[in-house]
Amino acid sequence: MKKITAFTTLAVTLLGLAACDSKPESSRKEALESKADALENKAKTVLKDSKADAADLTKQAGLDAEAAKDAAKARAEADKKATEQTAEADKKAAEQTAESIRKFGEQDAKALEEKARSAREQK
Repeated sequence: MKKITAFTTLAVTLLGLAACDSKPESSRKEALESKADALENKAKTVLKDSKADAADLTKQAGLDAEAAKDAAKARAEADKKATEQTAEADKKAAEQTAESIRKFGEQDAKALEEKARSAREQK
């Protein structure tokens, strides 16, 4: 019976010692835990930074869209003004052409009237 008790005590003691971590193994576990904590902290920082970057990009996109809208309005206004100026210039040119035609017509009419008067006087 003493042998069984001694054997059982020895088995329990060995099993207990085997279950305990050695100092190097404990140090390795602590190093791995520290590394895991550092990686988790880095992941949190990256996530926080990416959210901030996304917010900044969204804000900048809104500003860029507003600037593009303003630029488009300015271009449209400039195009409208240029079109109006071209139309006004075309109108003036047409009026000048009409005036020139009228003057030539009057000159031709006067010349014909003079010719007719001369023809009447010769009779």
